[in-house]
Amino acid sequence: MESAALELNGPVQLARRPPRRTTPQARIEPHLLPQRFVVASNRLPYSIQVENQHVRVERGVGGLVTAMDPVLQLTGGLWLGWSGSHAPVPAGIEIERPRKDAREAKEGQSYELRPLELSEEDVSRFYLGYCNRAIWPLFHYFQEHCHYDESDWAAYVRVNRSFADRIVADYRPGDFIWVHDYHLMLVPALVRQRIPRASIGFFLHIPFPPPELFQIDLHAPEILEGLLGADLVGFHVPSYARNFVRTVAEMKRVPCSVEEGWVQCGKRKVRTGSFPISIDVERFKEMAQRDGIEDEVRAIREDYRASVIAIGVDRLDYTKGILERLKAIEIMLERHPDMRGQFTFIQISAPSRTKVEAYREQRRQIEQMVGRINGRFGGRGCLPVDYRYEGQPQEELVAYYRAADLALVTPLRDGMNLVAKEYVASRVDGCLVLSPFAGAHRELGDAVVVNPYHPQDMAEGIYGAARLPVLERRRAMQRMREVVERNDIYRWLEKMLRAQREALADRCETGPSRS
Repeated sequence: MESAALELNGPVQLARRPPRRTTPQARIEPHLLPQRFVVASNRLPYSIQVENQHVRVERGVGGLVTAMDPVLQLTGGLWLGWSGSHAPVPAGIEIERPRKDAREAKEGQSYELRPLELSEEDVSRFYLGYCNRAIWPLFHYFQEHCHYDESDWAAYVRVNRSFADRIVADYRPGDFIWVHDYHLMLVPALVRQRIPRASIGFFLHIPFPPPELFQIDLHAPEILEGLLGADLVGFHVPSYARNFVRTVAEMKRVPCSVEEGWVQCGKRKVRTGSFPISIDVERFKEMAQRDGIEDEVRAIREDYRASVIAIGVDRLDYTKGILERLKAIEIMLERHPDMRGQFTFIQISAPSRTKVEAYREQRRQIEQMVGRINGRFGGRGCLPVDYRYEGQPQEELVAYYRAADLALVTPLRDGMNLVAKEYVASRVDGCLVLSPFAGAHRELGDAVVVNPYHPQDMAEGIYGAARLPVLERRRAMQRMREVVERNDIYRWLEKMLRAQREALADRCETGPSRS
């Protein structure tokens, strides 16, 4: 992760890149940009750790940070979220991103971080409890992992109210309040109650389940009410947007249209839509072509001494299908002896939710399976599986993307999965092996598609991908690369802003803005 140790000496803000109204893929029309963004998410994009009157700042990992940090560097504004520390964060911290040259330093502006404090009880009950033992498994169709506790729900309500209070306190007329993800699903309505005319958007970064699953949660009605406080509720793919409107229709029985994607809430019409999130493609292309990367790629391939290198990059999570992926690799090595001593799979798993038992058990099972595979098929040349329980900076990941012949992106269920797009943006060849249960599958149709619920199918898909002719791989990668370049993070932003503008135009309620 990017990090820096800083003295306490100024306002909390992040320097952004020079204002970018255009990219090779998309033009952000100036009239679509709000006066200011106010972004709210569970975590800030940078963790802030106070150590002996110094502040250490580290860029976070995960899809939300990968997607939204470049957006705020483009637009400026505020980002509200937990700092990642239980200790109070002192007022007066100046945080600046490194700039490439004098011109960028001169033109660069900033967006501000507004850290919210969460107690250990909040983290235990709100984050580890309701968010990750109730919502996360339910929304990913793993209801067997759900655990419900009314104290966890009470903490969820309390933390959502704290976020809403902070948003209201920082609000200025003309702001676009943009709330992100499942941790804060009550916030839109809580803010709407106090600022009726505010422009509020919500984006869900995970799947939204069908009505029959969603209603397992006793607090489903309150969650729906919270989301319907937004003008626009965005999802990655159309099926999740349809699930949401179907759920509203079934539970609230209000006028709505699944086909057109709207819900009537009194005098307000709430719009929904699918907006496939993406990455800063130009940044990944730059990292893939930076000075010295060819030497890094060569060193990686020499270290592994494998004819075929495959890579998987995931948070350690049962939804990512890591166990199923390893089982498929074991089956492939059983069925295809020609791959033994020639094939290495590198699994990079960033630690995640280590205090949740389901995640600790997942780690134990993965480590046991890695040991078994290496015990059975090691000693014949290269190591079959290199399992690395750690996060990696993006620049280092790009070197591994460049070195890997295959990327295995095989979640059991995923909202989008940006690793697939990162791999494609970093290469002109190689082969993407992709699960149909990742949102990225809708856009990356030239990937080799495998079913992670059937290890034999996945094993044959991996073997087939490894044996694809180079020209065929290159053509498929070129087509996927064009899709990712065309639909980068700035195109996503432009589509969201345009839909938000249309949602505001639908308003027919009257009343004061905010005194």
